[in-house]
Amino acid sequence: MKQQLDLEGSLRGERGKNAARRLRVAGRLPAVLYGLGQDALAITLDRKEMTRILGSPSGHNRILNVKLDGGTNTAGMAVDWQVDPLRGDLLHVDVKRVDLSQKVIVTVPIQTVGVAVGVKEQGGFEEVVTREVEIESLPLDVPEKIEIDITNLEVGKAIRAGDLALSENWTVRTNPSRVLVHVVIKKAEVEAAEAAPVVAAEAGAEAPKAEDKDKEGKPKESKSKEGKSKEGKPE
Repeated sequence: MKQQLDLEGSLRGERGKNAARRLRVAGRLPAVLYGLGQDALAITLDRKEMTRILGSPSGHNRILNVKLDGGTNTAGMAVDWQVDPLRGDLLHVDVKRVDLSQKVIVTVPIQTVGVAVGVKEQGGFEEVVTREVEIESLPLDVPEKIEIDITNLEVGKAIRAGDLALSENWTVRTNPSRVLVHVVIKKAEVEAAEAAPVVAAEAGAEAPKAEDKDKEGKPKESKSKEGKSKEGKPE
């Protein structure tokens, strides 16, 4: 992954919904550049380019070298953005200035590698519980993704955040006990196994004998020694 991307930006003077709508129609994206103790600037960026960047799993971790109106580059990272809930169009983005010599805290996607033995040989299936982990790293050392080898993962076992391999470039900040991926038995099989003893018990219950049934096949009422039925009525 190319860690740094150059973007041409422009300062914007007009504010408000109507001005923002006109910018988007023209292919520009309203944005704010802030951080590092400097004034916040209202800017515009290429809407299509930013949509492509933020559409990738790790796009928000890339360093954006923003050049405003042909001036000097400012390094930043996209930390927040708004998307139209109906059309899915990118509406606005916040870019935070970063010092490349100072560590940042970001989330990085995880990706499983291999086929778990619990899936291949034990009839289970892989379930990814946590799809991103939080790490601390220098901006240019942030990985595109973190791969997890699940080849030896058995049914009922899990890989947790604390099991991730150590790296010289970053440290994991996610709770070490947090489950990332595990292999479990299919729910239908578990329910069937739990129901089996109940079914067996019901099947083993004594059924009414033939001589205890009347001509219509219904169980006969028991009689007392006086020749009366259980309800106390004479025959």
